[in-house]
Amino acid sequence: MPLRLHNTLTRRLEEFRPLAPPKVTLYTCGPTVWNFAHIGNFRTFVFEDVLRRYLEFLGYEVEHVMNLTDVDDRTINAARRSSRTATTCASGPPRTTRPPPRSCRSRSRS
Repeated sequence: MPLRLHNTLTRRLEEFRPLAPPKVTLYTCGPTVWNFAHIGNFRTFVFEDVLRRYLEFLGYEVEHVMNLTDVDDRTINAARRSSRTATTCASGPPRTTRPPPRSCRSRSRS
């Protein structure tokens, strides 16, 4: 049974065909460092990992590259609002018993 994936461009299920068999290159989005990780991030990482492992199981040589979102204006602005450096804001919440500054917390979706 061939591997079939949903092509968002054509909006159809299509059989997977590597461009240069047996090598498959996989470029995926990595974590964004400006805020807390959430279930949406983890779902993405799990899917990427399972896809890579399945392609390897099928016998493909997989080259997997994951980007890491760089410190950008959101990180810098959040750091300024919380009186922290961009580096400490990107590294996560402050190591205290207090809740993190509002500018470094995840925004709730209502």
